[in-house]
Amino acid sequence: MKLIKNVFILAFLFALTACQNDNNIPINESSEAGETNPFLQNFGSAIQARFIGTVVNEEDNPIAGATINIGSTFTVTDANGVFSIVSATVYSKFADIKVSKNGFINSSRALVPTSGVNQVKIMLLSLDPVATIIAGQPLTIALPDGVEVDFPGQFTNQFGGAYQGNVDIIMKSLSVDNEYFTQMMPGNLTAENIDGELRVLESYGMIAVELRGDGGEELNIAPGEPAIIRVPVASSITNPPATIPLWYFDEDNGYWKEEGSATLVNGRYEGEVSHFSFWNCDAPFETIDFCVTIVDQNNNPIPNILVQIERDASGWSSTTSGYTDNNGLVCGLVPANETLNLTVSDFGCVSNEFSMALGPYSEDQNISVTAQSGGALTTNFTAIFNDCNGDAIANGYLQLIYNNQSQIIPITDGEIAVVIDYCASDTSYSAQVIDVTNSQSTGVFNGSFTAPTTDLGTEMSCVDLVDTDADGIFDIDEDVNGNSNLDDDDTDNDGIPNNQDEDDDGDGINTADEDANNDGNPMNDDTDGDQTPDYLDDIDNNSNMFDAEIYEIGCAIDVYTYDFSLYYEDGSFPNFVYNYYETLMDAQSEVNALSMPYTSIVIGVQQLYVRVESDNTGQNIIGVITALGFEDSDGDGLFNCEELSGNDFTETTCNPNGNITDPNDADTDGDGVDDCSEATNGTDPNDPLDF
Repeated sequence: MKLIKNVFILAFLFALTACQNDNNIPINESSEAGETNPFLQNFGSAIQARFIGTVVNEEDNPIAGATINIGSTFTVTDANGVFSIVSATVYSKFADIKVSKNGFINSSRALVPTSGVNQVKIMLLSLDPVATIIAGQPLTIALPDGVEVDFPGQFTNQFGGAYQGNVDIIMKSLSVDNEYFTQMMPGNLTAENIDGELRVLESYGMIAVELRGDGGEELNIAPGEPAIIRVPVASSITNPPATIPLWYFDEDNGYWKEEGSATLVNGRYEGEVSHFSFWNCDAPFETIDFCVTIVDQNNNPIPNILVQIERDASGWSSTTSGYTDNNGLVCGLVPANETLNLTVSDFGCVSNEFSMALGPYSEDQNISVTAQSGGALTTNFTAIFNDCNGDAIANGYLQLIYNNQSQIIPITDGEIAVVIDYCASDTSYSAQVIDVTNSQSTGVFNGSFTAPTTDLGTEMSCVDLVDTDADGIFDIDEDVNGNSNLDDDDTDNDGIPNNQDEDDDGDGINTADEDANNDGNPMNDDTDGDQTPDYLDDIDNNSNMFDAEIYEIGCAIDVYTYDFSLYYEDGSFPNFVYNYYETLMDAQSEVNALSMPYTSIVIGVQQLYVRVESDNTGQNIIGVITALGFEDSDGDGLFNCEELSGNDFTETTCNPNGNITDPNDADTDGDGVDDCSEATNGTDPNDPLDF
């Protein structure tokens, strides 16, 4: 997939359904803090628009249970990470979609809404701290890619009072070289400069910083105690300017605001900030409104595809992206008087690319572009979808998987009639329809695209998407043995079927709490890598991980290492805390833990005990490993290492006295006297005539 380079903006996105109407309240009204905000006049009048979107984590996996807010309309993402809002009041030139989920940094996406179904994909960043510092102690925190922040040490709580205690530092680097950059950043790059003027930004680098107290409460740096941020310039950028404006993200309004500047120092932009959220090093541009409709060779609009707009510049370029709506239309702001390139990556086939040059434009544009490329075919994909009563689905979507990607196609009146671009060498697909209103779905159906039309006929959505035990897993997914009978699926044999059991594996941890990656789906969490998800695994720590040895290194005294590579190839234990003990009683009581490498002299073979606790679920088990000590293979009273080195180890009663002998032969010279006796008494164990 093509990397996302320096990004300016195209505020595209996609849309679906809603939980409730929002009483026609514009997303920001036209005021701020009770006063008129003249900048909001740039966004036009209030309109009604429809939205559909997907929320994913940093691994690009869907997040269930994320809260979506557009104006005063709220909904949550389903098990596929999809949300659907039928109608929300937004500005005609600006819609702000906010998303939140425990364990993640709040984010949003802004776009220029169309009259069709607007689509969007948002990637949430985890709240995992990179460090914990103590208030009152200035400290510099750095990330591996060169992002760095000098914290002054003084912090305030959410009410503005001084804070004392531990401070969790959450830092994220958002490089414009990252292909997911436009999905990770909040809003789009619509901005208000220091003079209150509308601008579109081109990013040279971005960071997110969150500060949390002992109770998880939000903190910030104290007034008058600025921090210094250093943001590396992306590798794709040549000739970056010596100074650049700094912009912070206004979470309430959904756009960026100029505050201060940064200076280029040794390949990083360095600047002073007075508070934390997302900070951005960006060059501003004057803008025009830009809309483009993507059509196939028969002039049929192509919906739900990702369109990239690239700004040409000497030595480097910048890119932004957005999804076409159900009419093939996508709109946004682009820099005025700039040459642009339009690209559709993976058009039809993976790594197949359609592109063409556009502009420069000095006025607003609404154009049509015909997309076609070798190997890519198109088909008119049609179907009728009804609910169990035979009524047309009014609020739903089709999840279509093909060409190694997933596409969400909104359903508004029970019918789908869209153009799909696919690959001539890979025509297969699988699909499932979700009826959002009735919480039902079809089964999964498979097929192959055909030209010019692929007609699915009529499908009924009758499978109830219910979660009886509220454990985060639909009842239909708790059919472990796959026989369509939920009553005989009882993993822990407690007499309660899994779909009614809050603790499916009987390990004392509720299924809903065995969601280690916090994406709302316990089905994809496997702490010990044994191919059984934690919620069905009563021992989330696999005892096979202890099938390893502690062994000596050469003949060095008191030097031992340990090897667990039989379980993890790199020898590491992700998600675990582990300690070693000489006795089982010590391991059970968690006392007298050994330091590693193990430095006690071991004669022969000794068992050691390992206590391992899962960071994810809190479970612990005790395993046994083997310590191989200094061996005496031939039983002559000399350690093998003594015979090989000639050095005396005081743990044995024999002294090799510098003689090198055979560790596998008790009488190296065959004179009838063992090596130990000869060496200790001063005769040569290698000379059969000297005994």
